Amino acid sequence: MMMMITTQYAFWILLFFSISIASSSTIPSLGGIGTNYGRYSSNLGVPEIGINYGRYGSNLPPPEAIPSLVTSLSIKHVKTFDMDPRITTSFANTGITLSLCIPNDKIPILSTNLSEADSIIRTLILPYHKTTIITSISVGNEVSLLPQFSPHLVSAILNVHRAIKRYRLHKKIKVTTTHSLAILSRRFPPSTARFHGSIGESVLKPLVRFLMRTKSPLMVNVYPYLAYKQSFPSIPLDFALFQPTNGSSRRRMYRDPYSGVAYSNLFDIMMDSVDSAVKSLGLPKVPVVVSEIGWPSSEVAASLENARDFNQRLVEHLRGGWRKVPVYIFALFDEDQKTGATVEKHWGLLYGNGSKKFDLNISPPV
Repeated sequence: MMMMITTQYAFWILLFFSISIASSSTIPSLGGIGTNYGRYSSNLGVPEIGINYGRYGSNLPPPEAIPSLVTSLSIKHVKTFDMDPRITTSFANTGITLSLCIPNDKIPILSTNLSEADSIIRTLILPYHKTTIITSISVGNEVSLLPQFSPHLVSAILNVHRAIKRYRLHKKIKVTTTHSLAILSRRFPPSTARFHGSIGESVLKPLVRFLMRTKSPLMVNVYPYLAYKQSFPSIPLDFALFQPTNGSSRRRMYRDPYSGVAYSNLFDIMMDSVDSAVKSLGLPKVPVVVSEIGWPSSEVAASLENARDFNQRLVEHLRGGWRKVPVYIFALFDEDQKTGATVEKHWGLLYGNGSKKFDLNISPPV
């Protein structure tokens, strides 16, 4: 997850001046939103709620204890940041799906060495895939804009896919990579969003074509909290939290001046920005999965109450009938060994010892 504050978020300042307040009954139908990711059906199901399992904590439960903790949250999909066999084994015969990640530093050699890709699949996938439900492999994490990795990214993904296909697992296990929203140079209004010119044609266009051909998802990390914080006080907090304003039934509303689509929350704006950027490359719809999303709990706006409200309202929003994108909440645990700002350590639904920080109803409707 990127916490870097950059000038690219300055565009959100314009959003403040464009948001009006309307009663929920006056907001037009939002059926026109998300025509790209809203129709995506994947191994996750539609829609499904997953969780990110990071391990930068000093007192975290062992991998063997994780499946029961995940199950206690009514979650059946887990995304990791490595390919640790101990973790893969711990999810055997649990019915919980697993999304794995090849470390960034493997990307250069994978781009030129098919045997390296074959070795990874042979040693870290083949022994486990019959008992553990592995749905996808991310080749690196948030590397699209990193010059030491981005030129090698698509070739590395192609080689990993070739290795998966050699063992006839390509229909079961999809190969992709995860992106931060920093890949967008323009995000507002959402209908005008564009990818950075340095990677649009050279990296993202061939990548999206590959994802379309293999029916694999474009995985994007979407953080309304970061957009809110990095443009403070331009974006109203309730707009980022899916909340009515001032405890009333009235919702803030933003209407894209070019598409005419109405938005009642920041998440939908960010998602449609990704959709528009893909279309700007002259490409049709591509499946999208939100690989990271959440709200921290360590400062004024990042309170326990706001973290609970955001995650609960996100779940309700996704299950509201028209929003169908699968998401992985960030994260399972608070991680006290993470570097950077203090807030980086407090994104978990659980404390590091495995106890719940707040109640959250993720159970699908009966």
